[in-house]
Amino acid sequence: MKKKGPPRRQALSRERIVETALALADARGDFSMRALGQRLRVDPMAIYRHFRDKEALLDAMVDAAMAGLKAPLPDSGTPRERLHRMCVDFLACLDDHPGVAMRVATTRPTLGPHTVSLTEACLALLREMGLDAREATRGFMMVIRFITGVAAANEHVRAHGANEAEWQEEMRSGYASVSPTDHPNVAAMANEIASLGFQEEFEYGLDLLLEGLERRR
Repeated sequence: MKKKGPPRRQALSRERIVETALALADARGDFSMRALGQRLRVDPMAIYRHFRDKEALLDAMVDAAMAGLKAPLPDSGTPRERLHRMCVDFLACLDDHPGVAMRVATTRPTLGPHTVSLTEACLALLREMGLDAREATRGFMMVIRFITGVAAANEHVRAHGANEAEWQEEMRSGYASVSPTDHPNVAAMANEIASLGFQEEFEYGLDLLLEGLERRR
């Protein structure tokens, strides 16, 4: 009976590199090429045969993270309802990939096929809502900045080891310490802020934004 040799090392590919890099970024928020090489069990220089630099890899990671997002079907609601659904799904994607969220928020556009398709779908829905090209463009930028800002805030809370309930209590106690005589409205906010969940707060802001855009028709 032949002895089994060591397990065959998995071939290095763009897809495997991106998948592994995403897993590292999800766990740490960022990663080094050296750490990625260790995880892949290859010399880090081997990665550069597939990506010219880390920037190119990060772009590929953003596009890979977007691959699971799909535009709602045309008969699944009004343009505003479908855009709302896309935005909620987009935030959920960014929450799942914190490293990607910061990249989308702070760097130039990523022009991978999935990202461009989603951008096209979002702009098309804004046009269906009655906005002209200029208003749709401005509206798209505001929507993206709002969503990535919320994702960055959510990640900040998680990075400091807090959960939603702990964040609410910290905010409530802070505002409750303000003098109700000198600042009655700020003090009153303490009673309201404890009831604001992250998702509820996001959808409230999103509805305000989309309602305002719809009025720009």
